[in-house]
Amino acid sequence: MNQGTRRMTVEEMVELNNERRLQLNEENRKYYEEMLVYLRMSPVEQRKVEELLLEMLDHLLIAQREGRTAQDVFGDDPESYCKEVIQTLDRQPLFHFPRFAFIFSTVLYVGFLLDALFRLIVYPLLNRFYGVPVPEGFKADWFVIAALGPLLIEGMMFFMRKTTFKGIGAKVGWILLLQVISVGGFLLWHLILKDAVPMLPIPAWMSLGIGAALWLVHRLVFNGVFKHVEIF
Repeated sequence: MNQGTRRMTVEEMVELNNERRLQLNEENRKYYEEMLVYLRMSPVEQRKVEELLLEMLDHLLIAQREGRTAQDVFGDDPESYCKEVIQTLDRQPLFHFPRFAFIFSTVLYVGFLLDALFRLIVYPLLNRFYGVPVPEGFKADWFVIAALGPLLIEGMMFFMRKTTFKGIGAKVGWILLLQVISVGGFLLWHLILKDAVPMLPIPAWMSLGIGAALWLVHRLVFNGVFKHVEIF
């Protein structure tokens, strides 16, 4: 890859990839885009992935002009090809601090703002018309969800990788498995662990203030100290 491309930002490389990919014919584009999804959902530094994808796209465009296909360039097993490529790159740690802090703070300020919204508007309406009680505090399970955020995202990325090169039958099977795991986790939480998580006795307006303050801090930190944090 030339030096000019190396100086591009990740966002610019993604945009350039989107533009150049339109030059592929339907067959080559389908093949390449499956590899693109697989590699972008892999736990590898995003800049290296985008550089690699542009390099692969350049090779494929040259091959296409010469009358060759994506299979001629990358082989008949794109999944194995992608796995071999990933092995040559440094893996991104699951709990890399900037990534963890970004996800944790995002989930937390969203949790406080949603809590305020529901306790100030939604629950009072439900209470008035249907007698639904208004919670008297902030459920601390948002802290658990925020802490598990990177793990949940890693699970989603794993699911995307596992279904990328699969047929419709395999994809349906993975979707069903994901649903079983999700329902099982939901039941486990609500039947066993829910009562173990305390309720923080803070009023709704305080949740609103905390959520707004966390959002402001989040914006300042991740637009200044930790720019370009990689989530996926």
